[in-house]
Amino acid sequence: MADLDAPETYRRLDPSGMRGRMSSLDQQCWEAWQAARSLTLPQAYRSAKQVVVAGMGGSAIGGDLVSDLLSLENAPPIVCWRDYGLPQWAGEDTLVVVSSYSGETEESLSAFRAALERGCKAVAVTSGGRLRALALENGVPLLPITFKGEPRSAVGWSLLGLLGLLQGLSLCTDKEESVKEAVGVLQGLAARYGSTEEAKVMARRLQDRLVVIYGAGILQAVARRWKTQINENAKAWAFAEALPELNHNSIVGLPLPRVLKGRARVILLLAPDFTHPRVTLRFQITQDILAKEGVQAEEVRAEGKGPLAQVLSTLCLGDWVSYYLALLYDADPSPVPVIDYLKAALTRAAQAPEL
Repeated sequence: MADLDAPETYRRLDPSGMRGRMSSLDQQCWEAWQAARSLTLPQAYRSAKQVVVAGMGGSAIGGDLVSDLLSLENAPPIVCWRDYGLPQWAGEDTLVVVSSYSGETEESLSAFRAALERGCKAVAVTSGGRLRALALENGVPLLPITFKGEPRSAVGWSLLGLLGLLQGLSLCTDKEESVKEAVGVLQGLAARYGSTEEAKVMARRLQDRLVVIYGAGILQAVARRWKTQINENAKAWAFAEALPELNHNSIVGLPLPRVLKGRARVILLLAPDFTHPRVTLRFQITQDILAKEGVQAEEVRAEGKGPLAQVLSTLCLGDWVSYYLALLYDADPSPVPVIDYLKAALTRAAQAPEL
């Protein structure tokens, strides 16, 4: 087991410096917000009736996070599209934000081409690749990502970039003060999680456990983020569930198989200020049920006053926990070799001659 207090652990297992990238999430969020607010978009885009965020993996999570946040206000519906093409209903009255960090994600490129064909109000968010080239070639507004790192580490661009675009089109309420608060909260948390035992202790509790994260309301997508960060950073199994839905199915499956129940650990993400009181009650009762079944569980309470700060504070902890969990597993958190293998296999299959 790696020693999380030894500098050698970080030199050996984190040669690309993910720790530093996580420590600067506050700066990344502010830069993304400023860049998005400075982007000039066509006046016609303001008439969009719905929003599609097309992307995969870490480039898509911002769509889910923003959708949860804007459920608190009278904003257009936001659909996060993780597939090829676009939903059939997407057309001229649809704002399509295609998000791909690399600009080479084939599903996202397919969505971008579909948006062009249907006359959608398209925007590209990328650091380069074919997506950038297609946007420039077709005169589509481009929000260039300047962050260098893993796509999932560019979550500030995925979230604040999208939020800034929507505010620029008057498709949501003014978020300037909310962003400032959230950035301030992140600044304090980065120093805390990077130098104290808090996130390390939680990571140790999750080691060799089947991790399940419960979220609700504005933290539904954050639960998904925790899951995918544990998957990608720690190379470990993890699952996410949402309340109140899980009260109608998942809790019935807690008893079996016993061998898994004994190895599971549930994380409950709580933001009571922005959660329906009945859902808050459901969290309490669900914890009682978990205890009766002998399933280990613990709470994580959101920090900050506004919903954006609470979302980002909870997300930040999950990122740090997944990072430390990777080190405990003696894994480099940055590379994702199985995804690289899958992409290479897809490329080979596309190039193979037909029989």
